[in-house]
Amino acid sequence: MTLKEIASRAGVHVSTVSRILSSPDDSFASKEVRERVWKIVKETGYIPNIHARALRKKLANDSNKKNQSIVCVLGKAKCLHDNPFYAHIARAAEQQALCLGYSITSSYSVLENKKQLLTDAKPIGAVVLGIPENDSDINILKSKYNKNIVFVDRTEVNYDWDQILCNGYESCCLALKHLFSYGHSRIAYIGKTKNDICYKAYCDFLNSKGIKIERSLVISTLQNTLQGGYESAGILLSSAEQNLPTAIFSASDITAIGIIKRLKESKIKIPKQISIISIDNIDLSGFVAPMLTTVAIPVEEMGKIAVQILDSRIKKMHKLPLKIYLQEKLIQRESVLNLNRGIYI
Repeated sequence: MTLKEIASRAGVHVSTVSRILSSPDDSFASKEVRERVWKIVKETGYIPNIHARALRKKLANDSNKKNQSIVCVLGKAKCLHDNPFYAHIARAAEQQALCLGYSITSSYSVLENKKQLLTDAKPIGAVVLGIPENDSDINILKSKYNKNIVFVDRTEVNYDWDQILCNGYESCCLALKHLFSYGHSRIAYIGKTKNDICYKAYCDFLNSKGIKIERSLVISTLQNTLQGGYESAGILLSSAEQNLPTAIFSASDITAIGIIKRLKESKIKIPKQISIISIDNIDLSGFVAPMLTTVAIPVEEMGKIAVQILDSRIKKMHKLPLKIYLQEKLIQRESVLNLNRGIYI
């Protein structure tokens, strides 16, 4: 399969395919065209021409390395469309894999397609995005890929895998510190609460400041999704109707965008009445109104480095499990009001 053949099947120009596959932020062309091109790439096992000749020679001389494809596995999200954080990491990983001469067979969720996890025997390695909650799924991953697994998320796991991480706890604390420095002390939380690093950071931070945790200001979501944020904001408005918080800390940008939509429908002004902050810095966070203040997670670097480490593991260039932490960064936009303005001490 060549770029020209992919372009023909996708109904676009060759240069369009080339730029989609190399776009650093997965922004070239419309989403529909991008998804159509990447679907063909995965279905055909495309490998860039600059690698194909050397790879074919290598495969012919080494029967133990017939398989040169890798897969992205979603451990705790149902699909990439519902989770832009993992979607961006997955796309960056796919692009890096092509650059290193691997084909991409698929990206799937253990929550939605466990059958593929059980039957797909083709890939030699996996990038796992988020840890599955079910021990049986973890055991399948272990037995299927041995140690050719790179785990990517905000929180480390206690497994003998390579891990590419951004410290989720510190990212949340950074967001909460920003709210507190701007005079906010009645801070609501919307996100997962069971065994969740964001909720732990929220509780620890408030306790460290001597702030009582108000149960009416803690809204637990089953999934950090747009719909989850929208519905949870409605519950918050009902439970704290007479005494709304001055700020909301959301466990993810996509959840925060759902919150913004619900607050706007209730004629609540953001940030004048309620400020909102979250973590991830997905593309949409800079396009909502008001633009979302958030903590940026280096998702593109996480995806690329994950595949580089997986490649090193497959080639037996390292044996000990690696843990690599990447730095978070506060992105100040429009959704947080400084309550200290005009106050002079």
